[in-house]
Amino acid sequence: MDNEKLNNDLERYLDFNEFNPGQVVEATVTAVDPAEGLSVDFGGKQEGRIQPPELVREPSSYKVGEKITAQILKINDEEGYALLSEIRPYRRLAMEKIREAKENGTPVKGYFVQQVSGGYIVRLFNVLDAFLPGSESLLRRDAEMPQGEHDFLVIDYVPGRRGRIVVSRKALVERQIQSFFDSHNVGDVVEAKVEHVRASNATLKIGPITAVLPKEEVSHDPSISIHDVLKEGETVKVKITKMDPAQRSVEVSLKALEPDPWQIAAEKYRVGTIVQGVVKRIVPFGIFVNLEPGLDGLVHISEIFWGNKRVDLKKFFKPGQVVQVEVIEVDPEKRRLALSYKRAQGDPWENITERYKEGDVVSGTILKVLPTGAIVELEDGVTGLVPKSELSWNRVSDPTELFKEKQKVNVKILSIDPQNRRMRLSIKQTMPDPWEKIVETLKEGSVVKAFVKSKLNSGYVLELKDFSVEAFMPSTHALGEIGERSEIEVLVLRVIPERRKILVSQKKLEEMRDYEEYKKQMKSSQKTLGDLLKK
Repeated sequence: MDNEKLNNDLERYLDFNEFNPGQVVEATVTAVDPAEGLSVDFGGKQEGRIQPPELVREPSSYKVGEKITAQILKINDEEGYALLSEIRPYRRLAMEKIREAKENGTPVKGYFVQQVSGGYIVRLFNVLDAFLPGSESLLRRDAEMPQGEHDFLVIDYVPGRRGRIVVSRKALVERQIQSFFDSHNVGDVVEAKVEHVRASNATLKIGPITAVLPKEEVSHDPSISIHDVLKEGETVKVKITKMDPAQRSVEVSLKALEPDPWQIAAEKYRVGTIVQGVVKRIVPFGIFVNLEPGLDGLVHISEIFWGNKRVDLKKFFKPGQVVQVEVIEVDPEKRRLALSYKRAQGDPWENITERYKEGDVVSGTILKVLPTGAIVELEDGVTGLVPKSELSWNRVSDPTELFKEKQKVNVKILSIDPQNRRMRLSIKQTMPDPWEKIVETLKEGSVVKAFVKSKLNSGYVLELKDFSVEAFMPSTHALGEIGERSEIEVLVLRVIPERRKILVSQKKLEEMRDYEEYKKQMKSSQKTLGDLLKK
């Protein structure tokens, strides 16, 4: 601070041999009274007092034990005190500094005190008031006075009681601007403070110069916005790309500090190589993968999965996810890079017989249900067909009634054809054949429970509850109209294993039960007649 420098310069006035009015001494603050000022020890027998008007700062800003330089104004031996002034010797040296600053053209520090007609009053070295013309202030008439310390250039100085001090901010800035253009060139790297950040550009302060950084000069990576890298108030390094001293304009760049990745992209990322990248953005037609700052490639949706399936890519990829991709095209001029995710994973049919064997039971997901069967995906790019006859042990009229897309199922591999990329599968063979149980346990005359699956013109298709197989009941064997999913009891009339057919009857079951009830009643009646004859 200039205050400290002035205090050091005042040391030559110190004289500790005797104390007389007018003498400059070093004093130590012993007490602080915001209203009365300071009590100090200046080395004499008397108590030193410095009243508020004779202080350089507000009384409350001083601390007990603080050392200051002061001039003795009056010594009162009778009452045992001496009056001192800090501001008088300080002001004399401040005036000397003003003279030197005017002669040498060096700036001085000060702060705004008030606005007056034609300009402003500014205080230099905390003790001298100077006039700052409005034309030299670099401020609009309606602008608020700046806070804090500022640099000023002394443009006029007349010493004495009626002297004057005139300062300028404009002259200082003009000199600094000229000095900037004299000492800098295009290509220089400088530090700049960010003033404002807009969508199209940012303004930065480089000393007295306000430079412009266009949004195109932020980064080689077009997805990085100017708001991603610049914050108002921070200091950054930039490269000067344009200078126009006549217009006092400067343009700078952040991008120019980075190497352009596209200059060596074709050599670094050769077609056919597998590289690692980070998922940056997910779009309906693919994913963008960042290989390095400023170098993004597109993985088209056709290069993501081996299978031709439509999926929500966001369920498989997340921004920031690390992936392996294969380079399939590099065009530095168009700044285009095409990548493949599926090729980096490898063609799943190349070693298909090493992972899957005929007879294996594996899990898969139904991709599509067809009138002729279902297509099941075992892994990305590996699908197989489950023919309609292999969907269920029962007769299947409409496969969509049994299966839905995305449904998880177990399948048995019936055959593999790697050359034609085909696989034949079975769902029903992953479960025991219910006819094996039927042959062992179900006989003609058995009574079973069944659900009505559907009604045909000729009768009803039933599902036997405990056997999970279908049976047929002619309409003439039903006890009236029966609704679908109704549970009924039926009598097995015929079992034909070779044709996997079962014939049942509701009516015959009722007749059989009626006959059994008749026989029971007849037997009971004969017993009663015999008992009467015995008597």
